[in-house]
Amino acid sequence: MPLGHHAPGGAEPDDGGGDYGSPLLGNRDEDGVSRRNRTIVLMIASMSIATVLGAGYGAMLIMVGIPEPSVREPGLHEINALWMPLYVAVGFAFGHAVETWTVFRTLRWVGGTEPPTEEEARATLALPSGMYRFHLVNWVVAAVVFGVVYGNYDVALVPKVSLVVLGAGLVTSGITMLLAEFCLRPVTAIVLQTYRPTPRHQSLQGRSLGLWMLGSGLPMLGVVLVGVFALFEPAATTGGVAIGAAALAGGGIVSGSVLNLLGVSRVSGPVRSVTAAMRRVSEGRYDTEVVVYDGTTLGDLQSGFNQMAAGLRERERVRDLYARQVGEQVARATIESEPELGGVEQRVAVIFIDLVGSTALAAERPATEVVQILNRFCGVVVAEVNSRGGLVNKFEGDAVLAIFGTPTQLTDPAGAALAAARAMMQRLAREVPEVRAGCGVTYGTVVAGYVGAADRFEYTVIGDPVNEASRLSTQAKADPTVPWASAPAIFAAVPAERRNWRVGPTEVLRGRNEPTRMYLAVR
Repeated sequence: MPLGHHAPGGAEPDDGGGDYGSPLLGNRDEDGVSRRNRTIVLMIASMSIATVLGAGYGAMLIMVGIPEPSVREPGLHEINALWMPLYVAVGFAFGHAVETWTVFRTLRWVGGTEPPTEEEARATLALPSGMYRFHLVNWVVAAVVFGVVYGNYDVALVPKVSLVVLGAGLVTSGITMLLAEFCLRPVTAIVLQTYRPTPRHQSLQGRSLGLWMLGSGLPMLGVVLVGVFALFEPAATTGGVAIGAAALAGGGIVSGSVLNLLGVSRVSGPVRSVTAAMRRVSEGRYDTEVVVYDGTTLGDLQSGFNQMAAGLRERERVRDLYARQVGEQVARATIESEPELGGVEQRVAVIFIDLVGSTALAAERPATEVVQILNRFCGVVVAEVNSRGGLVNKFEGDAVLAIFGTPTQLTDPAGAALAAARAMMQRLAREVPEVRAGCGVTYGTVVAGYVGAADRFEYTVIGDPVNEASRLSTQAKADPTVPWASAPAIFAAVPAERRNWRVGPTEVLRGRNEPTRMYLAVR
């Protein structure tokens, strides 16, 4: 199987976000090379944009947002206009190059024909946290460098500059990690096919608190620090404090919204995919499978759903096989109620149809051809019985026993059986001309229920009508072009069905004491 195609999955749930929770990430049918290129481009672009915005926001706070102590003194003009922008540009270029090389090196296995090795899988799953540490180190270095540079001019600037850069770095690094996790979903899905890491058990409350601290807590702490600086800064003004507080609060609103949006997406993506898949399963689409693209306990949720769906598919397959073995009616009755050995008396109609000359047929034709003929013969019988609410109870070699009226109740079981017998004999003459069959229809009281042992039983009917139908089918071989029926079956049917039958001979059938009045279907 080519990498990137996630077996076995049938139809995928459409939750409006594609296979990976977002249209930006493509779908599972995308080839490996395109997936790798898409992932790399998205990762580098999103992290670069986050870095530029973080640096811009930090510079704005240092230059304008927190006026006091001021960095706009004439003696700092060269630093502000030259060295600070130069450091940012060089740092951005260096960081961009290292990020691109790291991501490409880590994901070079994507698009190949072999699954990732355990080392490659570990490196891929560790990429978001690695990007977080790389960015955070760069921001810490920047905080130290700018603190030293501005501190050489005025030591009072060190807390303001270093804390602003460090705060912006913490927020930007957190956003970078969440963006990397988001962009890596398609690749993570491939990794998790062959490698399952130990889940990182992190509570949703803890994760939400951490995101709040980065996105909103730090800016609020900055507002507090602005007030503290104002207390110890003689040159501080009310306007300056208001501007600083407003800038930090505004930044907190933006960063908090972004971080919470990314955090919620991290949780809602898997949950939404599972919810959509559950809706499909409730509609009977048991081939549904979700793509597992999360390596934490959220991925366990997706895997758990797939295991549940696989169990339902297996159960449905077993139920289908069981229904094919015993009939849909018996299967449904067995599943809905606990079956017990024994039976109850019921009035039912019985069809017994038996091939004429089956021994000669087996001797004259190859075994495979005989089986094909028998299957076509049984196919016609089953179709006509099922279409009228009956149950094919047994295949007895080249004969078939069908019952009408149990376990599903019918308003006119005799009429249904008679109509089914006429239709199947007409179809057999057209569709299976290689054989002829004797068909007998009877009606009466039988015992219907489960017969056998506690660990192996079957549903069947026992009674004189069954024996009579068997004997009647033997008698009907004298004229196998039409079905034969007993008088009770004819008189139990509705008048409209009776008109399709004519009086036949009255004879004592083999093994019986009383004569049986027989009727033949009108040609």
